[in-house]
Amino acid sequence: MIELQEVSLCYGDKKILDKVSLSIKDNKIKAILGPSGVGKSTILKLILGLIKPNSGKILIDGVDITPLKESKLYPIRRKMGIVFQGNALFDSMTISENLGFFLRENLRLTEQETEKRVQEQIAFAGLQGYEDALPEKLSGGMKKRVAIGRALIFKPAMILFDEPTAGLDPLSSKKILGLISSLRHKNNLGAVIVTHIIDDVFQVADTVSVLYKGEIIFDDETAKLHNSTHPFIKSILSDKILEQ
Repeated sequence: MIELQEVSLCYGDKKILDKVSLSIKDNKIKAILGPSGVGKSTILKLILGLIKPNSGKILIDGVDITPLKESKLYPIRRKMGIVFQGNALFDSMTISENLGFFLRENLRLTEQETEKRVQEQIAFAGLQGYEDALPEKLSGGMKKRVAIGRALIFKPAMILFDEPTAGLDPLSSKKILGLISSLRHKNNLGAVIVTHIIDDVFQVADTVSVLYKGEIIFDDETAKLHNSTHPFIKSILSDKILEQ
């Protein structure tokens, strides 16, 4: 579904990405692993067309989005859901209102269909009984599950996660990773996970790309990461978690 071809990006004199190439297949979970500031989240912004590369191509279902204007990007973005690191929930809205807001703003659905989709995502996230709660009443893990439900409510083909378990306790992290895994098995969706936590990669990712100093130094099946002889990869396998 998604392919980056020789993508480079600079901010002034600072090179963020240097001829990065990778592919993200439908119905698979791809992890992008690396420390903070290396350009992982930038890749998500490029995939969504929020920023443009200096060179290279970004293909979504075979369409190069790099030359497209904003009006042409909307239907392509609709194919993907995004779960931000900070969740980006509306503090003054209930959980149900947060889930249904963008549906009511962007799709011409009946109120019955909108409510049906909201209830589906509440059930999927295991948040029954919290429909009328405000985000401030929820734990970090519960807020993350709401954000996942909101990303799913448009019925996308791919979900993009920016550091999905960062700052969560072990039990909440386990629940979030379980939800991500179920997207593929129950919903037949693909996912991209940007993370610095290597244990998360081994738990859910089919393939992983390791980003180091702006370059992809590994791009293969997750299990093969153990076979890498690259010094950086050997070090993160020992430490289990990268510096945030």
